[in-house]
Amino acid sequence: MKPYRCVSHTFFSLRILFIIFLAISCKKNPAIPQITVTPTHGIVPLPKQLVFTGEKITLDQSFTFVPNTTYPVASAAAQTLLGNVMNTFTISPTLPSSENSFQLIRDNTMVDDAYQLSVTKSGIVIKAGNEAGAFWAIQSLKQYFWNSVGNLKQNSFEIAGITIVDQPKYSWRGFHLDVSRHFFTKEYILKIIDWLAYYKYNKFHLHLSDDQGWRVESINFPLLNTIGSWRIFDHNDSICMVKAQSDPTFTIDPRFIRQQNGVTMYGGFYTRQDIADIIAYAQAHFIEIVPEIDMPGHLSAAINAYHQLSCTGSTGWGSEFSYPLCPCSTGTYDFAYQIWDEVSALFPSTYVHIGGDEVDQTTWHLSPECTGFMSTNNILNTVDLQNYFVGKVENHLESKGKSAIAWDDVTDGKISSNLKIMYWRDWMPNAPLIAAANGNQIIFTRWDLFYFSSTYSVANLQKLVEFDVTQIYPANVTSKIIGFQGCMWTEQIPSEAVFEAQVFPRLQALAEVNWSAVKDYNSFTLRMAPQRSYLLAQHVNLKN
Repeated sequence: MKPYRCVSHTFFSLRILFIIFLAISCKKNPAIPQITVTPTHGIVPLPKQLVFTGEKITLDQSFTFVPNTTYPVASAAAQTLLGNVMNTFTISPTLPSSENSFQLIRDNTMVDDAYQLSVTKSGIVIKAGNEAGAFWAIQSLKQYFWNSVGNLKQNSFEIAGITIVDQPKYSWRGFHLDVSRHFFTKEYILKIIDWLAYYKYNKFHLHLSDDQGWRVESINFPLLNTIGSWRIFDHNDSICMVKAQSDPTFTIDPRFIRQQNGVTMYGGFYTRQDIADIIAYAQAHFIEIVPEIDMPGHLSAAINAYHQLSCTGSTGWGSEFSYPLCPCSTGTYDFAYQIWDEVSALFPSTYVHIGGDEVDQTTWHLSPECTGFMSTNNILNTVDLQNYFVGKVENHLESKGKSAIAWDDVTDGKISSNLKIMYWRDWMPNAPLIAAANGNQIIFTRWDLFYFSSTYSVANLQKLVEFDVTQIYPANVTSKIIGFQGCMWTEQIPSEAVFEAQVFPRLQALAEVNWSAVKDYNSFTLRMAPQRSYLLAQHVNLKN
């Protein structure tokens, strides 16, 4: 909740050798804008190379934008950017004879996602080998413009000349959101995509199912939505309600509450059209939506709708985790294959996440059906039984052209080398070694630093910015790491305001880990000043 509006503007000057900080706290009356003057380009993540040329360029009504039909999405984004900072500029299909123009140029010598950005007396030129690279360049320019003129639309403004040569360090630059524990609207998901694109993320992992709710429409299994998508308030809801007494941002979003037979229920799900809208919006921002249906564990929402899916014929809890699917029943595999056929048809992503974490195997030990199944299939123990199930689901997905991802719990048993491993268990430091030795690619999302739902601290923020995996693991492991991912688990994240307070500035810090070659916390904190003003102008709930 943000009862007052606060807008900050950031102005840039190369000649200024000191930093002036005026009060950043929001005032009830925003008539006088708060101004921060900083000697920085303000770009996050830090580009690979950036040089100030010493030149100046003036953008005014004579400035000419030349659309690019080769990169239509990036071209449209560039034109929108100019329209957001300039009252008037010229659009021409051909390059003008005079200077002061904006061009997007395809350069086939450049690797994917790389770009070059030049701001000179002759104008602005972006070169990129693919359209994603051109789009990332526009995000850098957008941040540079904000650092120069803030939120003010200008008739004319002057900016310093720069040249940037840039490309990402990792191919997987991910963010994960659990929408099962607490739900978020489609419209808010689109807003998150805006932020991810601004910081050059390219993967958005949606955790669409868990014990607390099923969040995607199913045609084949309609009870997943009429029953599985709704729950009675649970322990974490109670904690949120207690916190809300002193902090109203923890109030549970009433849009997801309904009364059913006199009982208060929490839930919701994305329709197939919602999913299509989210995917289309993400594609226009060069972000891949990666769906997760967690199995065989963490699936009480589905078992509550279809009791036959568990070995006991009911939901329940073991010593720590919920009853899983029963991997010894033909019906279970039919369910898993049909669900993944539905999800695979909805999501064009090459990657799908099949879960595989925190499975309580007690019900399998006690099941005569599983005893017989294991004997018939030569399975020695329940760890191997779990990975037998994971392997079957993976093989089915591969037959549909998909590449499966699982949490690193599966490295406790035998796995295929094709499976992508998402490493999260910081207390299991050997998991990446096991995965690498098996030939698996690794996505690093270790719990201690990369779980944004954990308690924030400045010390951990600095550790995240400066994180260097090569200081922890040898080259045979680090060569298998395709990128890093931040995870937001929402047991106690009941609202958009709490989400924002938790995710920033860690989202920016992780962007540096995934993109930037240089790790410089002092530079990061300096560049975060205009980033904070940008987010405050959007009324983001910043607490850190």
